[in-house]
Amino acid sequence: MKQTLVNKETARLLRKHRFNEPVEAHYDNTGELIEKSEYGADNWNRPAHDKNVRHQAYSAPELSQAQQWLREKKKYDVLVGRDYFCGKVGKYYATIIRLRDGALTETRRFRSYEKALEAGIVKALKTM
Repeated sequence: MKQTLVNKETARLLRKHRFNEPVEAHYDNTGELIEKSEYGADNWNRPAHDKNVRHQAYSAPELSQAQQWLREKKKYDVLVGRDYFCGKVGKYYATIIRLRDGALTETRRFRSYEKALEAGIVKALKTM
């Protein structure tokens, strides 16, 4: 089963909130996704060595890795559920739980699990 990577905007938000885990994929300084680096897994969010460089690479973790990082490091749990009405399966949504006080919020509905999970991750990051 292929894992889905976060999109570029989510990668930027993760960097802003100090996501510093080694990953194989990253967005380079032009915004292009590099799925497998010749250097292997690395922390692409570390500061640029050259202070004159304005833009640098952004780590592009798998959605599940970003979800785990939010839960373990930032204390936000992102759970994906699915609507079910009268025997019919509906769309996916994410519930975001702030673990320190139990505050809940939800995303809108999506046709895919991955889109709902990414929306939940983004909403959690924007809530911080």
